[in-house]
Amino acid sequence: MAANTLGRIQGIGSLGLMALLLGACSPQAAPNATAPTLRPVASIQELMQDVIDPCADGVWNAVETVTTQAGDQLHQPQTPDEWRGVRRAAMVLVEGTNLLVMDGRRVGAKEFAAEAAGALDSAHIQQRIAADRTAFEGFAAALREGGLSAIAAVDAKDPAALLAAGGALDQVCENCHLAFWYPNQVIPSFPRDDDPRHPIFRSGT
Repeated sequence: MAANTLGRIQGIGSLGLMALLLGACSPQAAPNATAPTLRPVASIQELMQDVIDPCADGVWNAVETVTTQAGDQLHQPQTPDEWRGVRRAAMVLVEGTNLLVMDGRRVGAKEFAAEAAGALDSAHIQQRIAADRTAFEGFAAALREGGLSAIAAVDAKDPAALLAAGGALDQVCENCHLAFWYPNQVIPSFPRDDDPRHPIFRSGT
């Protein structure tokens, strides 16, 4: 009887020691640990200048026709490395659209004035985005879809589809700029044939 009791006590002691060791080896939460938070650093202007626009140029310039005295020359990706370069630009563009719509991102790192007649300064651009956030995010989504179309065109090695995707990207960019950047732009009319400003008068013919 005493031996059985002693065995049970030893067994319980072994289980307790095992539980203590397992507890010591299990990962422990750091005191006052908090979930990581996203913190936008670049402004929308900086993202456009340093990420979105250069990557869009990588798509737009991938397929182009250059006219010279020798005639028209079609330029398009030829080697695997060239196709990969275009795909890389399109992928960064796609992910850049997610950065554009992060909460708390300012239009400019510092306030800036309107760049031309009909354009808005940074404060008014910020106000327009805040007033119609849905439209702003819709333009970002459309830009993302254009970038995805460019990626699909690259994967298919289809220059015509890549050119079409570039055209769609250009249209989205222009529509967004018209809505939030230069909504009041004034496009001067082309001079009439009898207008002294017409190129035929300036050329002396």
